[in-house]
Amino acid sequence: MRDVGRCNGAANCAKHHPAMSQFSNQRGRSLLDTLFVLFIVVLLCGVAASALQGLQTSAHLQTAAQDLHSAVLTSRTQALRLEKRVTLCAAAPSSTNNPTLGNVNPSVRCHLSSDGPYGNVWRQGWLMFEDDNNNGIWDEGETRLAQHETLHRTVSASGNATVNRFVSFGASGRSLALNGAFQAGTLTVCERQTQNSNGWRVVVNAVGRPRLEKLLIDDCPG
Repeated sequence: MRDVGRCNGAANCAKHHPAMSQFSNQRGRSLLDTLFVLFIVVLLCGVAASALQGLQTSAHLQTAAQDLHSAVLTSRTQALRLEKRVTLCAAAPSSTNNPTLGNVNPSVRCHLSSDGPYGNVWRQGWLMFEDDNNNGIWDEGETRLAQHETLHRTVSASGNATVNRFVSFGASGRSLALNGAFQAGTLTVCERQTQNSNGWRVVVNAVGRPRLEKLLIDDCPG
């Protein structure tokens, strides 16, 4: 006697039991739907991670630019207040660089080389001091006023030929070169080793007033 309750093979089962065929089709569609949803989730996570990284880089750039602008402005204010020359110099690399602005680390020195007219020396941080002998370099016995830590690894900071190593202000608040001439120049902050990136620049005019500008950098130094 034939057993109608049994079938041989998936095809026969589907033929004799339509409900099972429908269930199998639904299970296949559910698997495809799940895979599609997982693909969308992974794609969205990648987009979100990229956007977050971009926001973080932008925040690091803006913070560095604002800090540098503030340091230049404060140096000018200090020169006016103290009625003497105050210099802000690019710091030399130091493994003991203190990461706290204003908490002066005596091991930090001024950078003695600009590494070319657009050398990336300002990214090592900076040092503000009373420049008693007007040489643009901190020397033993000169009062340190403030310093800043090395910038984030994604950030580059450099100066053009006139401010590639220091910015100095006389008692009148004017920016001064070592020979007493006015010292106008531009400090640029941008994303390291990146072309066509957003960046900032601190422009010091002939009377020593700095301003902060946002711009597109064609080629940021490494």
